[in-house]
Amino acid sequence: MIKIKSIHFSAVVITIACVIACLLASCSKEDAYKKFTEGGEITYTGKLDSIKIYSGKNRVIIRGLLLADPKVTKCVIYWNNKADSMVVPVTRTQNVDTLIVELKNLQEGVHNFIIYTYDNLGNESVPTYKAGRVYGERYSGTLLNRPINNAFTNEAGLTVIDWGAMDRLSGIFATDMTYTDASGQQRTIRVPIDSIATRLTDFKEKTSIQFRTMFRPDTLSIDTFYTTYTTKYIPKFSQTDVTTAYLKNVGPNVNYSSIASNNRWGVLADWISNAAVNNASGFGSYEKRSNVGHISMEAGWGLPNVTNGKIYQTITLPAGTYRFSIDMTEFNTGGSKFISVAEGTTLPDVANVTGAGIGFANLEGKTMEFTLTGTKQVSIGFVCTLTAPSGADITIRSNRLNYIRSSIYKWCIIILSNEESFEGICSFKGLF
Repeated sequence: MIKIKSIHFSAVVITIACVIACLLASCSKEDAYKKFTEGGEITYTGKLDSIKIYSGKNRVIIRGLLLADPKVTKCVIYWNNKADSMVVPVTRTQNVDTLIVELKNLQEGVHNFIIYTYDNLGNESVPTYKAGRVYGERYSGTLLNRPINNAFTNEAGLTVIDWGAMDRLSGIFATDMTYTDASGQQRTIRVPIDSIATRLTDFKEKTSIQFRTMFRPDTLSIDTFYTTYTTKYIPKFSQTDVTTAYLKNVGPNVNYSSIASNNRWGVLADWISNAAVNNASGFGSYEKRSNVGHISMEAGWGLPNVTNGKIYQTITLPAGTYRFSIDMTEFNTGGSKFISVAEGTTLPDVANVTGAGIGFANLEGKTMEFTLTGTKQVSIGFVCTLTAPSGADITIRSNRLNYIRSSIYKWCIIILSNEESFEGICSFKGLF
């Protein structure tokens, strides 16, 4: 009995202590509330909503929405750790209003903006924080003009400009090109980055083009950045088809040396093809489609990836400039695909194709030009890595090898003077 009474007494003491503690805490919270509400209740204005910051050249544009609060009369934007600011008057309507503010003469780099709204009584909103990027000379200095792989006018008067690839993360989206047409008029065209070749039927032969490349550094950029203009002379070429003199089984309707029982996949005749290409149980460099033979590489659709797949012929060519071109019936994205020519009896791997050979071109461009300074044994063909789980392939119908002669090499007779009876005949290189 004594033990039970002791426990009951302890419970009463604990209960009283808890009540006192709660009262003290309540008083403390009330005192804190009074501290923060001295001078009246705090009123906040509605903040700027749905803010976007558009990047530009030494400037940004800030765009936001003013929603429900009709009392807002101004907006203040701070940056540079509040060392700089702009006050923007606001006139509200009964609708949702859009605030658009341009900040100029900003230093290049990332800026952190703090944005408040205010009413006529000086009440402010809670701050809104937003970062934006400014571009300038530093970014402009990294921009390169789009390269040109080949540019020429052929014997039929068609001018072809083959554009090189560029890293799209740089923001490139187009190239402006100016040329003189056959009537002597200046014309400017815009070449999208997706375009790999420009063909002109009205180009004035043996003149130059000027071109510059345009960039937008990000999807919110309001300004376009330009490279300086580059001038390139476009020579006129005549060409001789030497395909059958040096290459075998070039198509259309190429032949196989062996074919699988399904009568689709085979091994390409007269071409060297490695195991990576013949990935359909030992076949694959040849494919029959609609009863027509094609040069082929394929990955996916049940076939393994192609890593450094190679299809080529090894031949001996005399000195000169050559153009190797293909008629490609199917091409899709995924992997790395090149036309390549290299000295010796094989082609470089994909990782080395840009530096180890005599010449290369993206397969998508369908044309590769190269020059030999002397007679050489070379390997010419295709090197690809296809790594597309959903399927990637190339299908080539035919190939052509042309020997190129440029009209900038001419013969002339030089008459030294009217008084002299001497005439000299010389070969020279001149731009006309």
